[in-house]
Amino acid sequence: MIKTLALDLGTNTGFAYNAEDHFHSGTWVHATASEIKAWGKNRMRRRSDPRISRFHAKLVELNYSHKFDQVIFEDVEFNTYTYQCQLWASYRAAIWLTFPGEIVECVPVSTLKLFATGHGGADKATMKRALIAKHGGDKNPWMEKADDNEVDAIWLWHWAKTNLSRIQR
Repeated sequence: MIKTLALDLGTNTGFAYNAEDHFHSGTWVHATASEIKAWGKNRMRRRSDPRISRFHAKLVELNYSHKFDQVIFEDVEFNTYTYQCQLWASYRAAIWLTFPGEIVECVPVSTLKLFATGHGGADKATMKRALIAKHGGDKNPWMEKADDNEVDAIWLWHWAKTNLSRIQR
């Protein structure tokens, strides 16, 4: 079985992966609002944003434990302000540095939404309803409690399972 790690990048990063015949998903919180505010006052967000270090440490630990074959993340294109672009690019760089020999793929937001719901402009609530409907909310009641980051990560995992199985190393 191909071990896949799916990530919805951000300060609250959704994750989903299969390992040892079990499926895992959730959300990592890399910083609280008060931490981010304090880092801004000390210029930490500009010098070495602790969210990236925390994210990288999680990736290294997880990959050490499970040795993923492929990693997939949502390809968000920010254009609202420079800091947002730099932060997201740092998350991407952490992935590339952690998984240099693995297949790393990204999926455009509209492609993921179309795959999940049949509509490329679906909102977060529609994505969650589609996940519960298509992937067994009855068998997986925890899906009701999943936040939008976890939902996106689970959809990314399903997208990878469907579309990346044809890629050979």
